[in-house]
Amino acid sequence: MGLSFLVRVLEGGAMASRRTRVAYAGAALGFTLACCPLLVATPAFADAACGTLDAPPTERVPAGDVLRAGHLGREIGDEEDIVHFYSDLIGLGLVGARTAPRVFMVSHPLAQFAELGEDANAYDSVSRVSLLPIPGTAATAGGPQMTIEAIEIKGIRSRPYRPALTDPGASYLKLVVRDLDATLAVLKSERTPVISVGGKPVELSGWPGLTGTIRAVFVRDPDGYPVELMQITPAPLTTAAAGAKVLGARVAVIVNDLEATCRMYRHLAGPDLRFWVSPSWLGDQAYRRLTGISSPFRLAMAMVPGSPVVLELIEYRNHNRRFKRAYIQDPGTAHFLFMSRDDDVMIARVHSARLHTLSRSNAPVFIGPTTRSFFVPDPQGFWLEFMDHDVKREPKP
Repeated sequence: MGLSFLVRVLEGGAMASRRTRVAYAGAALGFTLACCPLLVATPAFADAACGTLDAPPTERVPAGDVLRAGHLGREIGDEEDIVHFYSDLIGLGLVGARTAPRVFMVSHPLAQFAELGEDANAYDSVSRVSLLPIPGTAATAGGPQMTIEAIEIKGIRSRPYRPALTDPGASYLKLVVRDLDATLAVLKSERTPVISVGGKPVELSGWPGLTGTIRAVFVRDPDGYPVELMQITPAPLTTAAAGAKVLGARVAVIVNDLEATCRMYRHLAGPDLRFWVSPSWLGDQAYRRLTGISSPFRLAMAMVPGSPVVLELIEYRNHNRRFKRAYIQDPGTAHFLFMSRDDDVMIARVHSARLHTLSRSNAPVFIGPTTRSFFVPDPQGFWLEFMDHDVKREPKP
């Protein structure tokens, strides 16, 4: 497939023989999924196809059951630090005035739809949120963009979550920037930690689905969350405004079992979420300099319907099989929001897979008069959120 960094053919069908597994939480016992064992997957998606694309996704997929990528939710330690990092330094947008006060609020609906995930009484918490739109993530210029939803939660037990980059459940944001050297210089001027060897960008030998010269560097945001900054020459087509410092985004999730997780995502999001799966183990010296990771890896990639946003699932051959799962309020954790056409369709798939949401009701929760949402964890404890809008109206009490 023209990938110069393919290093080894998949050996002996070992991946295919691995048991398919999913995480399950029992509502009746009030289990927190972060602590639950992995169980054998149900027939709802155990035998479904994982990779259905013959090549890495490059073309946008029309909206289907999933309308678009909504946000990368980030549970954070300090709102001001995160807004400064992503908006002031990197160039993401910000909903609302930069100087507007961002106050903590009590929200019963928000606590209700995450109540089983917090290992404490969610109703004791207060939170505040900043939305940071990512240029280049709208399907058309001027359309709704994917955001970073930065959530600071107080009044509930939490602990920083900073897994190794190879640990299942870890994730990172990939931002395509217009000028990598200029962006990195600004970040270094404020002593941003750099993961890449030598603290400088690396020229990659290639990446599935991307063409041109690729230079990239890994840094950490104020919570230690990994961010890959990437410059592609010539610059890719983008819906970002002229002069925008950021041109697009991808989201990567590290997984324990590539096929099982891929099948689960397809089952929940629907058949329009189509994955390409690398036929071989990947990795080379340039990738090791970029990430500090020497382990070969396998990769699955899908274009999120209705968005120019690619979702990547990565399994490292040498990864921690006893990885820790975070609670959803822990600073450094993340979740991915699919905006859905109808959450009733999505929740039916959750139930058919014998999964459980983070609400005791195991159903979508109204977080606004006509907005419903629910969380469901993947096998690694990474959170998926499904939200619809103007489909149903909250019943009057």
